[in-house]
Amino acid sequence: MADVIVNLNVDTSQISVQNVDPFCNFGQGPGISNEDFLTRVNAGDTVIWQGVSSVTPLDTVNITNINHSGGNSVFSHDNLSGNGQHPEKVSGAVRNNARGETEKYTIMFNVFNNGIRRPGIFSIDPKLAINP
Repeated sequence: MADVIVNLNVDTSQISVQNVDPFCNFGQGPGISNEDFLTRVNAGDTVIWQGVSSVTPLDTVNITNINHSGGNSVFSHDNLSGNGQHPEKVSGAVRNNARGETEKYTIMFNVFNNGIRRPGIFSIDPKLAINP
């Protein structure tokens, strides 16, 4: 059982609710969309989602919720809440009996640029696969 960090990199100076994908990524290679991005983990691992500004470490990306949106739910709850800190993160332990399952989920986050919160709540929908 290990901690698996999923970094959501956000251009905090450019992102808008209408234009999320061009200004976010998980560090994946070219040709892999955010929706096709897949994190592989093991049963029993703890997944920690955290946001990172790709512009300046002074900006903040708060991951506020992780919500199950398709496939098998690999956590004990369909909705995982943030830790309430600044920057906010979300963590969840993968069920021990989730081997071989895949879950589509939605990351909900907000962004602070130069100390000012950018309007709206942002979302992005990657996948999580549990090794057999």
